[in-house]
Amino acid sequence: MEIAIIGDKDAILGFKLAGIKDNAEFNEETIQEDISRFKEAKIIILTEDVAKYVRERKLDKNYQGVIVEVPNKKGSTGEALKEISRLFEQAIGVKLKEN
Repeated sequence: MEIAIIGDKDAILGFKLAGIKDNAEFNEETIQEDISRFKEAKIIILTEDVAKYVRERKLDKNYQGVIVEVPNKKGSTGEALKEISRLFEQAIGVKLKEN
């Protein structure tokens, strides 16, 4: 398993069409189990709302791969850009300017 997705039905369907077979529909009660189930994936794609939920509860602390945030069908909340900016600043010490 290289890539997995956790999100809403629409996001999962879109990524299934792109060839990603490993998926889980977001559920607060099973999200930790889903992340554990995908621990061998190099990349886990999360919709922004799921990523925010996971980050706030630190549910990704044992995951060693890369988490990529994508907007859901409602569009971007800006959370993904904020997280990218935070990681960029943490990695190289430069804060990205916001528009």
